[in-house]
This record gives sequence, C-alpha cells and structure tokens, in this order.
Amino acid sequence: MIVAKHFKWEAAHRIPWHGGKCKHLHGHSYKMIVEFEGELNENGIVIDFNDLKALVKPHIERIDHTTIISEKDTELKEVFDSKNWKYYLLPFDSTAENLCNYFANIIINENTTFLIKNNIKWVGIKIYETETAYAYTQINVNNN
Repeated sequence: MIVAKHFKWEAAHRIPWHGGKCKHLHGHSYKMIVEFEGELNENGIVIDFNDLKALVKPHIERIDHTTIISEKDTELKEVFDSKNWKYYLLPFDSTAENLCNYFANIIINENTTFLIKNNIKWVGIKIYETETAYAYTQINVNNN
C-alpha cells in the first residue's frame, strides 16, 4: 500500500546552462508529493501521517522562501553572499529531477532505521515546478 502527503514551498532558482528562459533567475511555487510504500502494520497503517510530516517538514522549512543555488553557480552565490541574502546551496543544478533524487535520498539516509523498522520498501518523490510539469522518482529503502 502507498501512503502520500503533499508539501509546498516557494523558491527561486536558475539553470545557468539552459538555452531558454530557465537560465534567468525566476521563481516557482513548488509542490512535492512524498510517497511511502509498505505493508499495513497491526494497527492498519503503513506510516503515521504525523511521522511522515516529521521526516519531511524540516527540509521544506529550510528551502522555503530561498533562492536555490548550485555550488557551480559561483556568480550567483557571490551576489547573494555580498548582500547577505538567504539561499539554499546544492551540489548540483536545481532541476526538478535532481531535487527529486535529493529529497528521496535525504529522507532515506536520515531515517533508514525508522523506515526499515516500519517495513517501508521505497520512497517516491514527485516535484512539480508548475501546475503541469513534474519529475518523479522511486528509491528502494534497502538499496540506497
């Protein structure tokens, strides 16, 4: 069975190498759906929604209302550092695909023991940059 919860945040980013509009700094109202697949426990749940929220919400709070900057984008990072503006630094470009893998791996790596104890088999992440465009990944808990 799959249990899922939606999360939202606001952030700006750019993809400097992009050939179109995405090379410019712009913002998104991101929506992320986090899925946990597992077996029902003796109480008839896969994972308690409060536990699910506790695993994900701190990461959303850190990225919300920031500018997401790749470590490779030294030009933008220098501007933000000189102005003392808030940003969220990542070791890769902030494509929806990379963000999916990033959040799935963080959730699994920080909570492997809890997830295995609760018989969670995989974590799925779907990130919408716009209402109609998203990326999706599933990562096995035991094979991460």
